[in-house]
Amino acid sequence: MAVQAGDLPSARARFEQSHGIVQKLAQKSPTSAEAQRDLSISLSKLGDVAVQAGDLPSARARFEQSLGIRQKLAQENPTSAEAQRDLSISLSQLGDVAVQAGDLPSARARFEQSLGIRQKLAQENPTSAEAQRDLSISLSKLGGVAVLTRDLPAAKARLEECVSILKKLAQRGAITPSDRQLLDQLEGILQLLP
Repeated sequence: MAVQAGDLPSARARFEQSHGIVQKLAQKSPTSAEAQRDLSISLSKLGDVAVQAGDLPSARARFEQSLGIRQKLAQENPTSAEAQRDLSISLSQLGDVAVQAGDLPSARARFEQSLGIRQKLAQENPTSAEAQRDLSISLSKLGGVAVLTRDLPAAKARLEECVSILKKLAQRGAITPSDRQLLDQLEGILQLLP
């Protein structure tokens, strides 16, 4: 609630307090995948607040900590779609921070890693709207990096693939308002690309 109201100091204080509790629980149960996942989510939320506050170094540090936990969880349970999805989210968050910091090669690398996981998840569960949506997000982000680096053929290919996925979601009635907005924006951008 505090984040939505723009009260970042209050949001940070609440997330820090919650993080302290989650961290103690994770320390008491170091082998509990659930406790470790909760810790990774807590770190991710702190990273999100840091991004909104413009504190990219802190955001990167929190996302890196979350990534470390999520990598371990994904390695321990490679067939868990949830663990793999969480890992893809951390990679995407680090890519977003890299874009904001102007480090486009790092952003591309993180987004490519996330895309690889999301492609696998979408192939394993082609009827999952969530998996398809996640895949479209990765493609959109890679298309955006390609635009920023002036690799227009790559941008066009990624964005066209993203648009195709979003249109299929719309045909199935599984498109969200934010997906619809992204679809409209990308169709406009594609008209501008050669």
